[in-house]
Amino acid sequence: MSDILENSLMDHLQKLQCHFTWDLHGEDVDIDNVEERVNDQLVYLPDALKHRMYNLLAYLKHLKGDHEEAMIQLQKAEAQIQESNISEDTDVRRTVMYGNFAWVFYHQNQFTESSTYAEKAETILKQYESPPEKNTLLSDIYGEQGWTYLSFIGKYYQQAVECFEKALELSPEDPELNSGHAMAVYRLEMLSFSSNNTENKSVPLLERAVRLNPRDTVVKVLLALKYLDMKNYDQGAILIEQALQEQPESPYVLRYVAKCYIKNRRINEAIAMFKKVLSLTPNSSSVHYELAKCYKILIKMPTCYNKQQKSEAIENAIFHLEKAVALNRLFVPAHILLAQVYIKGNQHQKSKVVFDKTLIMNNISPEQKQELNLSWAQHLKNSRRSKSEAVRHYKEVIEIQSLSLFRETAIKELESLAETIIVQNPMDATGHALLGYIHQQRGQDI
Repeated sequence: MSDILENSLMDHLQKLQCHFTWDLHGEDVDIDNVEERVNDQLVYLPDALKHRMYNLLAYLKHLKGDHEEAMIQLQKAEAQIQESNISEDTDVRRTVMYGNFAWVFYHQNQFTESSTYAEKAETILKQYESPPEKNTLLSDIYGEQGWTYLSFIGKYYQQAVECFEKALELSPEDPELNSGHAMAVYRLEMLSFSSNNTENKSVPLLERAVRLNPRDTVVKVLLALKYLDMKNYDQGAILIEQALQEQPESPYVLRYVAKCYIKNRRINEAIAMFKKVLSLTPNSSSVHYELAKCYKILIKMPTCYNKQQKSEAIENAIFHLEKAVALNRLFVPAHILLAQVYIKGNQHQKSKVVFDKTLIMNNISPEQKQELNLSWAQHLKNSRRSKSEAVRHYKEVIEIQSLSLFRETAIKELESLAETIIVQNPMDATGHALLGYIHQQRGQDI
């Protein structure tokens, strides 16, 4: 193919709506981990959604440079669309898939086939140029884009929200789109590190999603979690019971039920539930992480009243966190928690290695940098290893201009440290200098 024709084809490809044009970056995620999660979804989620998962798997295979396997996944997507009993015109659901086909053929240097599939996608777009058909087509495309963003990492959740909002403008009563929108807003709220985060925007969205699709047990349990946060314990318990009766073997339901147990301080029941989830999805880094968080809670509880029980809880937490980071090398929260638990197990050198490694990860957020520095500062202060190093890390937290709980805690800890220094030696300029620094930082926050 001449350069002119190849450039012309590329112009067509870049105008297609598909995974290759949605600005998804492989370096943002552990591709193997995302692939594992999507394969789990293929087992446990409804058949009507599987063509989307095959589309995403095809793109993940492309990111790994395996275009033959990408083609196989797209063929599975096509077969799934053909076999499923979908009331809408199946061409709507082929649009994204044809775009992916065109791109995969292009990367295989099969330009004629690439052009053919690009034309197939464009033909569907032309067939659906007028409402209401256009609304049906665009809402499906925006929906698939939204679910794709939700399958990556937190930095894409805001884009997922925006995609679902666009889709809902066109199909406001669609149950699946309402569920996706509610889940995306819920996840954004869970990512918030704000010190005054009292918003519960996801609650009415989850309530609406449950009304429109009462069989969606996942949104039921997410709503239950929100109700528990709001101390609406009776309504939360009802939803949990309903979800367990409807899908007692769904790992997605069980893991959120386990989180409900945590909120009710039923930690041993949560551990048992997460272990059941792990038996269903053994390579889930997030379930290993959740188990580790349970063991960390146990470490602080009166039930760990003797040295052996505390030691066992620490060992279990470390085991599951090491599994989590092995399964997902870019799992920042698991790295942070591992550094913290290593400290509790007096494995300070291992903690420092994880600490240093995590701080330079490309996908670590400002708030996560704050949390990591705060943890290390607390360790240095409490172990009395180095007061000056503790001060340096508290300042690292404070100078990241994100008004989070971590920053607020660092300011209070540094202020307490300064006052202790002054009480011990009123003539020590260090304490007064620190108070001046804190005053200056608080003045900038106003």
